[in-house]
Amino acid sequence: MIKIWGWEKKKRTMLRYIKSGDIFCFTLNGDTYCFGRIVTELIVGHVAEIFDYMSSEPTIDEEEIMKSSRLIEPVILDSYSLFDRKLDKEWRIIGRQEEYVPEGFENVYFTYGIGRSCKITDIWGNKQAISEVESKNYPEVSPNGDFKVKELIKAKLG
Repeated sequence: MIKIWGWEKKKRTMLRYIKSGDIFCFTLNGDTYCFGRIVTELIVGHVAEIFDYMSSEPTIDEEEIMKSSRLIEPVILDSYSLFDRKLDKEWRIIGRQEEYVPEGFENVYFTYGIGRSCKITDIWGNKQAISEVESKNYPEVSPNGDFKVKELIKAKLG
């Protein structure tokens, strides 16, 4: 079940209250809203998926969420600056998918380290060593703010 409480209810969500299954909304530009879901938490931020659904209003319903696909590859959000401190633009938690279980993330990895110390981690924090050459195939374990996420979306949209 998905509960949507809307854009106006919570202007800020403290970091410790951000959970897997939270539905969020942010402005892509002045008149387009994007939506996504918090998938898991890593030490540096929250892994999130951005939906391919956009709207001229900050509203989404359960049907739209369930039929949405990922617009871009999952990203690690700087959830502290986006939702808690609100240092970057307008991002808000607008609902929650109760008892959310991430699916379809089996091949999602992030990389860190240099040289012989390169590793990849999945969204659950499971790590394994890889070569530096292999590490170039994965995004870095690095939290992304408003600018970077919007840059990824705009690149995808053309």
